[in-house]
Amino acid sequence: MTRMLQTIASLALLAFASLTQAQNQGEQKQVFGDYEVHYIGLNSTFLTPETAAAYGITRSKALGFVSISVLKNVAGEPLPVAMTASVEGQLRNLIGQAKTLTFNEVKERNAVYYLTTFRFDDGDLYHVDLQVSPEDSSQTFNVKFSQKFYEEE
Repeated sequence: MTRMLQTIASLALLAFASLTQAQNQGEQKQVFGDYEVHYIGLNSTFLTPETAAAYGITRSKALGFVSISVLKNVAGEPLPVAMTASVEGQLRNLIGQAKTLTFNEVKERNAVYYLTTFRFDDGDLYHVDLQVSPEDSSQTFNVKFSQKFYEEE
């Protein structure tokens, strides 16, 4: 029971961080018909030590963290439904250096997250290019966003 409460608290924190970040930068999602792909990029130090440990994420001032979730609007459901998906992508800096992102799937009660981390240079702008394929669809959605990452203590 304690593990479940920690996990729920971790999800609540992740959702809060996502909402706070979304308020600061505008809503961070892209819509593809009935599907919504939500994304957030943070410095890993924004995660509490407990949340980072729960997801196996190292906290470091120069380590970025990206979380992706896929939701589907389903007739008869009051809220969008979390979907499993294939998530692949790359991260590029302004001079074109690219890094392949490897995502880990995390399933929690009614949520599914795809998480990855990467090293970054303080204050650099990064372009994230993702290919997201929901499990129940033959479509692949191209999700692109850019974000600056800063070292935090």
